[in-house]
Amino acid sequence: MSDDAMMPNYDAWTRLPVFYLPVTLGEVLVGYLWGSQNGNSAGFFASAETGGNRIKTIVYWNDRLEETYRMGLTPVEAIGYWIGKPADPQFGGIAGDAEQGEARTIQELALRADPGRPLGEGPWIQDGTFPSGSPEERSEGFGAIAPVPTPTYPDETTSAVIYLPVSLKGVIVGYVWASTNDDAAGYIPRAAVGQAGVVAGGLWRSRLIDARMAGLSALDAARRCRSLPANAPGTFGLIDPIPEQQASTLSDLRRLADQS
Repeated sequence: MSDDAMMPNYDAWTRLPVFYLPVTLGEVLVGYLWGSQNGNSAGFFASAETGGNRIKTIVYWNDRLEETYRMGLTPVEAIGYWIGKPADPQFGGIAGDAEQGEARTIQELALRADPGRPLGEGPWIQDGTFPSGSPEERSEGFGAIAPVPTPTYPDETTSAVIYLPVSLKGVIVGYVWASTNDDAAGYIPRAAVGQAGVVAGGLWRSRLIDARMAGLSALDAARRCRSLPANAPGTFGLIDPIPEQQASTLSDLRRLADQS
């Protein structure tokens, strides 16, 4: 854990619905890594099976979330980032075939992880609102601390782009793309599928981040996505086994993604 107790991180509480992924160690459920579907909240709930390792396990996974916060990932992208990464021998990991779940509240998820530890309702103000849903009005104070951007590809280009459709259960949910003449790359969700396209992007954006950190060019990074193991395809989709497509401009691809 960082020595800086004030290191910025995601909010620890939310009244909004959350997505979650199971953290396992072999056949043992270690707990759930969760992120709010909207908003800026994420966290980890240890399962009853962690026993004496409970505190150390919570600290370990909170530190992993601190890493993704500093990368600038959204909560949904943050939990997806750890899918398929090597498991820690003591604190576990998220398997490549883990399926994403959904909970209406973090209280519900906490009880699923450990029925003997109810969570309670948390702070009076969460997600910038009071329990009634009324927005918090601030006349003074500091705004959120901006995360440190992770090294990644530029998300704008004036060149032509290649793109790879990502499909979930037979429906295109988004496009992984890379520029042909410079080093830009990214993922664009398809508007017609709503949240499913945004959620799927959590995995594909994380793979582009890994490629950038490994020193790959944008084109190599996008094409590499084809050869990586399928991770939770029921949540994040698969790249269609068709030749890569090309658009004259990134704006053209965005218009394609915005079509119904």
